[in-house]
Amino acid sequence: MRHFLTVLFLVCGLAAAGQQNDARFSISIPATTLEGALKILEQQTGVQISYEYTRVQGITIKAHSFKEAPLETMLTYLLKGTSLTFKRRGGQIIVGPAVKAVHTLSGYVEDAASGERLIGVSLVAPQFEAGTVTNGYGFYSLTLPADTVRIQLSYLGYQRLDTFVTMENTRSFSFRLKTLSSQLGEVTIRGVGTDNIVSSSQMSRVNISAALVQAAPRLLGEPDLFKTLQLMPGVKQGTEATSALLVRGGTPDQNLILLDGAPLYNPVHLMGLFSNFNTSVLKDVTLYKGAFPARYGGRLSSVVDISTKDGDMHQLHGNFSVGLLSAQAMLEGPIKKEKTTFVVSVRRSYPDIAAGIYLSNQKELSDPGKFKLNFYDVNAKLHHKFSDKDKLYFSFYGGRDKMATKVDFNSVNALNYYVSNTSIHWGNYTGTIRWNHVYSPKLFSNVMLMGSDYRFQSLFDQVGEAASTKFTDHQKLNSGIRDLGGRIDLDYQLNPAHTIKAGAQVMYRVFTPGVLESRQTENDGVLADSSNNNHGIHALEMNLYAEDDWEVSKRLKVNAGLHVSGFNVQGRHYRSVQPRLSARYLLPGDWALKASYTRMTQYIHLLAYNSISLPADLWVPATDKVKPQDADQYALGVTHFLFGGKFEFSAEAYYKYMHNVIEYKEGANYLTAAKGDTWEQHVTAGEGKSYGMELLLQKKTGKLTGWVGYTLAWANRRLPEVNFGRQFPYKYDRRHDFHIVAIYRLRKGIELSGSWTYQSAAPFTIPLTSYFGITDPVSSTGNWGTSRHIDYVSARNNTRIQAYHRLDLGVSFIKYKKNGLVRTWNVSLLNAYNRFNPFFYYVESFDRRQPKVTLNAVSLVPVLPSVSYELKF
Repeated sequence: MRHFLTVLFLVCGLAAAGQQNDARFSISIPATTLEGALKILEQQTGVQISYEYTRVQGITIKAHSFKEAPLETMLTYLLKGTSLTFKRRGGQIIVGPAVKAVHTLSGYVEDAASGERLIGVSLVAPQFEAGTVTNGYGFYSLTLPADTVRIQLSYLGYQRLDTFVTMENTRSFSFRLKTLSSQLGEVTIRGVGTDNIVSSSQMSRVNISAALVQAAPRLLGEPDLFKTLQLMPGVKQGTEATSALLVRGGTPDQNLILLDGAPLYNPVHLMGLFSNFNTSVLKDVTLYKGAFPARYGGRLSSVVDISTKDGDMHQLHGNFSVGLLSAQAMLEGPIKKEKTTFVVSVRRSYPDIAAGIYLSNQKELSDPGKFKLNFYDVNAKLHHKFSDKDKLYFSFYGGRDKMATKVDFNSVNALNYYVSNTSIHWGNYTGTIRWNHVYSPKLFSNVMLMGSDYRFQSLFDQVGEAASTKFTDHQKLNSGIRDLGGRIDLDYQLNPAHTIKAGAQVMYRVFTPGVLESRQTENDGVLADSSNNNHGIHALEMNLYAEDDWEVSKRLKVNAGLHVSGFNVQGRHYRSVQPRLSARYLLPGDWALKASYTRMTQYIHLLAYNSISLPADLWVPATDKVKPQDADQYALGVTHFLFGGKFEFSAEAYYKYMHNVIEYKEGANYLTAAKGDTWEQHVTAGEGKSYGMELLLQKKTGKLTGWVGYTLAWANRRLPEVNFGRQFPYKYDRRHDFHIVAIYRLRKGIELSGSWTYQSAAPFTIPLTSYFGITDPVSSTGNWGTSRHIDYVSARNNTRIQAYHRLDLGVSFIKYKKNGLVRTWNVSLLNAYNRFNPFFYYVESFDRRQPKVTLNAVSLVPVLPSVSYELKF
């Protein structure tokens, strides 16, 4: 009887199961989410449907009606086009990932004409709603559960590619994109590029193309990368016409400038008027203002990652240009087609020619026998392809400025004369050797050896006679920083929604923080002969990092990382653990909410007096007495596409708190010759705060491109031995910053450009009163000593003088010739309405009877036309 009952129950169960399998239902499902549709089926069929919430989240279903359909038919329809499947287990349905053959497609994306690897290309598999972007070397990896997949590639300035790839027999595949110029006769898209700002977890980042730099209005005919970056929200210039980058309340030394992976220091020419980069060799420029990925470290405020061209794989070509300031030439091509390429670029300025003519007409200089003022740049790169898995790169940069004068003076009676020579030299040399290797379709590595050498030297020599007394004066200052190190980076892409990066770097550094030699003689006697104690300091910096970029769900994407660094100097070891986190959450209506937190540590400082990034400023390390700088930065923002994706809008608010930032003490001077005296005795460390909001609206496609940017910002400092220990607005603090940039293709061959900038007044220090001071209260004669005027200053940066604004215009006339040559004339007009923007102020006089100060201002850029010529072949 017991066995009979058991059999009866089994038969009834099987019958019931069979009835469930054969059951048919008429169900209408409205437009809803997949989760909502599964709940409707569960309620109306009485069958339990189990699934993991994160797998169905974000999937939408169109409205559909089923009539007398089995449950399996309805589930098959609902899950079509997704990566999900279902199976029946007992009396319930389990929905989970489809078990299919998983294949990985990897390779490079190249320029179809030159073979140049393209950085940041978007690759999307629409049927899986999955995708990726090429890394800094043009490599991609896609892992998908399909044998044949549809791939869509898009990249700014290139034709969109939509193709099918059979993945079963293809493990490595390189895509080639054609530029829009091959379709339209010229490149019509210029803009600030990045991957999809809505879908990406990254924020506080912009990408600048070389074409955009070339199209912008030019100072003396010279396209300048840093001046283009200064037009972005959150980036300010120091003073009129300079190329210093001041990012979110930071200083010039807080910017990490990488050229093909090697660091550059003081990358400016002509005392800060121009940056060091020849735009003809630029491939990709990415600026990070915050939300720093874990792979970057060593600076507080920004990273400017610059990549140069690899060289044309197929044919030899180049360009030549000449402007009012300089001339440059570039040549690239194959040494062995499809295997080895080269790029060489040289640039040389010639302002010394015009300046020499000017000085020779100055009566106060009786004989300017010698005058030199010029700079040069050399870029060179070799690229060799051993195979699809192994590539080798060698990059070199050398740039140097020279300024020298010789003045001969003779009085009328020849009793007094002197000959003085003054010279200043500074520059950078960098070199990198990089090896790219593909270990597997998912794993990519870059191994690099790098070196960097920055040197500054000033020399003053004078020999003369006055009142029958012969004298000599010799002053020499040397400073600089030298780097030598290695780095390894690994990229591992588990699947399109999950990428892991990790790496390590070791850098050996030698600092020369301002060695001053001084010697003065009179007749046969030595008045002074000394050298300060600022000799070389050796340091070792080590870095480890790991970061994980993970699309947790269709709405949530997270980039989490950790950067760990150590710094050994003078027997002291500093350690720093720097967490990095940024996240994106998709909101309804194609809006994205983004947030980030980063901690950065900087082991070097720049001793500077003013807002101009000058080569005479001294690079010094953290020591056993001076601590490293640290910064914590928080950011919150939104991004959105407008007008069918033609416009991109972003808004960000940020707060940055900096620790151990240093400045000179009040009245301190690093050029001291006192025995045993060092720069460490003349600086003080404190805190800095900067916060604000940035708005950016940009259009990147079509005949009219450009952007409108606005920044509202505050930047303050508090140092114990500056401004009586009270908080004061920093010298880079400008409350409002507004930019309008537009580039318009009027017709084929004519391109117009313009930019208008407004910046509210920067802080300035003026005295409140002036009084007499006594240098020798008691002299040997019993009389009072000499007196001098002393200005009384109640607070640092206690006033603001006037706002800055300027309109720059440019037009390019482009001629495409039948023999393949492209000729371009660029005419620019800077400061079109002749606004007087002071380069600096100084106190000319002070009225001690009433509170009145007379300031004088010096301006560098009046209305200034320029012209340049370029020929591409």
